[in-house]
Amino acid sequence: MKQLHAKPRFIPSGRVLDPLIIGDEPMTRPVTGAIPDVTGKRPDSELDGADLPGLVVRAASVRGDAHRRRGTPRQDSMGLWQIDDTRLLACAAGGVADAELSHVGSAEACTAARRALAGLLRHVERGAPVKHFFEDVADDLRGRAERDRVPVEALRTTLLTAIIDIGEQCAHVARIGDGGAMILRGGDWSPCLPEETGTPHALPGDTGHLETATVDLGEGDMLLLCTGGLAGPMRGGQVSDQASAWWAQATAPSLPEFFWQLSFRAESYDADRTAICAWRL
Repeated sequence: MKQLHAKPRFIPSGRVLDPLIIGDEPMTRPVTGAIPDVTGKRPDSELDGADLPGLVVRAASVRGDAHRRRGTPRQDSMGLWQIDDTRLLACAAGGVADAELSHVGSAEACTAARRALAGLLRHVERGAPVKHFFEDVADDLRGRAERDRVPVEALRTTLLTAIIDIGEQCAHVARIGDGGAMILRGGDWSPCLPEETGTPHALPGDTGHLETATVDLGEGDMLLLCTGGLAGPMRGGQVSDQASAWWAQATAPSLPEFFWQLSFRAESYDADRTAICAWRL
């Protein structure tokens, strides 16, 4: 008897929704210019995440509309590393706008943070000064500048780190610069660190301007770590309310959905944007 084979089913092509516009529509249209031809070029965007026992993590770093229009590289970087069964290291770095190679510096800072993790763990476990950890990262940036034969100021970057500890139900946050760290609990946002005012501090030179906090991370809470490109618009009610509506749901977004959410457009906010969200289950 001749066997009949069903015809393959094809899904008609459809457009992915454009990024959400929050508030007034930006005056300029979103365009992607030339691919940056620079030393240490970063890809336009990064996406990462994990579904771990007791913790769901979503992370994305998106090149801002301003850099896309000009064909210049994304200056933000991020990193996620699992330390052991209950702990995770998360890093978000934001290059300084007037530093020529800040995209290299931010990527180097995240990599250096992973290399210097032992120092950060000593701070968490034994009360050692966390400043030593940031000094190690700063030394790595100076070493990179020396190897590349560039001014160290060209690599300036902010750095926000967190050790998320599910076993202890807390997060240890440390920052130099204008990155934001917040807890979303019951639909409301609470800052983990005070808002930085004035000129943002940056590595490798500003290791003395360090802020730290240990925050409870209870069941149902979400920790947000972000660079200044998201921390800025989050100070306004429209963006923070929309983020709460997205991220206070019973389930975390998928990776593609999270990338779409972080790609929102808002008037006067066209910088790179990096966010790491960790939901405590």
